[in-house]
Amino acid sequence: MLRFRLFFGLLTLIVLLWGVGAAALLLMRDSNKRFEKRLTSDYGIVSAANGFRSITSTLNSTYVPLLSGAGHPTAGSLDRTMYLGFRTEFGNRLGYLRSAGVNDEQLATAVRTYLDTYERALANPPTDQESRDRLLASISAQTQRITDLSDNISGMAELSLLPGGRKEAKETATQNYLFVSTLVLLGTAIAFIIYYQLVRHLVDPVSRLQLSIEEIRKGNFELTLPQPGQGSEFKSVVAAFNDMAAELKHRRGETDDHLMRADLVNRAILEAIPSPVFVLGDDSNIVQINPAAEDLTEKLGVSGRLPLKIQRILDECRKTGTHLLPEDPREALLFRIHEEEFYYLPRIFRFVSEDEKGSGWAVLLHNVSRIRWLDDMKTNLLSTVSHEIKTPLTGIRMVLHLLLEESTSSLNPMQHTMVTSANEDCERLLVTLNTLLDLSRAESGTTHLARIPLGIHETIGRSARLYHGAASAKDCIIQVEGQTEALPEIFADPIRLDEVVNNLVSNAVKHSPIGGTITIRCAKQGSEFIRVSVIDSGPGVPEDSQGRIFERFFRAPGQANDGVGLGLFISREIMRAHEGRIGLLERSTDQTEFYIDVPIA
Repeated sequence: MLRFRLFFGLLTLIVLLWGVGAAALLLMRDSNKRFEKRLTSDYGIVSAANGFRSITSTLNSTYVPLLSGAGHPTAGSLDRTMYLGFRTEFGNRLGYLRSAGVNDEQLATAVRTYLDTYERALANPPTDQESRDRLLASISAQTQRITDLSDNISGMAELSLLPGGRKEAKETATQNYLFVSTLVLLGTAIAFIIYYQLVRHLVDPVSRLQLSIEEIRKGNFELTLPQPGQGSEFKSVVAAFNDMAAELKHRRGETDDHLMRADLVNRAILEAIPSPVFVLGDDSNIVQINPAAEDLTEKLGVSGRLPLKIQRILDECRKTGTHLLPEDPREALLFRIHEEEFYYLPRIFRFVSEDEKGSGWAVLLHNVSRIRWLDDMKTNLLSTVSHEIKTPLTGIRMVLHLLLEESTSSLNPMQHTMVTSANEDCERLLVTLNTLLDLSRAESGTTHLARIPLGIHETIGRSARLYHGAASAKDCIIQVEGQTEALPEIFADPIRLDEVVNNLVSNAVKHSPIGGTITIRCAKQGSEFIRVSVIDSGPGVPEDSQGRIFERFFRAPGQANDGVGLGLFISREIMRAHEGRIGLLERSTDQTEFYIDVPIA
């Protein structure tokens, strides 16, 4: 139906345009024909009238000199051919004037008189001068008479051509203007009617549909479009739109219920978490927090935003795009609340929705104040006990050394054996105490480093020489791979770095089989570190123990070698103080590889 209306409206406009154009062309053609007819008629009259003057002038110039007495012409001596031709021309022109509606008897009489005069003169030329003079006077008068009458006819034709033609053209133009104006007004009226119909049947429904879409976009799903009249092609569109609005309203209700339940679940989960939790958007604005976080921010006086310490860490994580998931309670941040100290371990991670359209950051502050307190208490206890035991143990060690020197008296074999055993136990106990002291210093963060630029080949050389004897005792070989002297210098404490490398090489010698090979390999790791790897072919670390070997006092099950399980832990703390790394690579090709990454100077 709508297509028919559009086609009918456009067809009407096209027919109207063609009709107006055709009428204008017909009127112009009719006007041109009439003007051309009038112009042809009047111009022919003017041309015919002007021709009389030309004929008389030619006849006079030809025969008057002969008749005036030059050569004394006689009858029959004058050539009548030109006269006869012009006599016929006179008749033709008079006939044309009569056919054009000009019936001037005076001109016809004057022409006949003029031709009769020539007829008589050519038949009987005058012989005396007086007769010639009378003939010439008569011809001159008759010529002037014909000229005057033809000029009158030409002037009247010209007057009829210009004013009459202008008047007729004006009348015709007025009629044409009225006719075309009538057609244009009629076409304009029809165009307005077509426009009104199109607006009512096409534009208005589209406008209402646009307004309804805007309301839908604003969330007003209650709006529906009225049903159009019968035969409108928008009827199906309106019905589909109303169905869509109803479906959106239904789905919005379901979505609201789902969001409400999800929000309740999230709030229940967050409220059940005793640690402060902050959920933030990608723009770092807080989206949701739990009651523990609200309580913490209120106590810190920063309600509605993250504490400054946490914000700085979050900004760094956002910049690098990495998570922050520390495990060590010593990395906790100190907050003072009501003159009390509280330690919170921040855990920051980014989350992304399943469709990857939504993302944000989550910050969890784990309260490790009690763990830190227990850890500090244990560290202090170890330090105190170690110091208290070390002092008398040093005295006992000195006495045992004096006894073994036998400077005061000699010992029998049994006594010597017992004192030697006691001295070895004392030395072993002193080593353990020194290790415990190192542990307490590492855990308290008081490990002092004297870092200087040095070559890694020096540290490796000292460690290889130190454990050469122990390796030889097991028929093992210590070999160094890599151009160690060509590597750039590192920035480290030589004593503490020696302690780490010695610990790794010592463990490799202890766990290597008889006749095995210990490999110390050096290589540049990126642009910031030098990696030192210690590789042995021993049984390796059990898979279920690999995640705990750097914990304090941890020893893998089935270890036959002595130790308290502090060497790797202390090595990790020393490397952490160096801003470096230590780790264990997965076992491959029956080899175990421990490595350290030392910063380049």
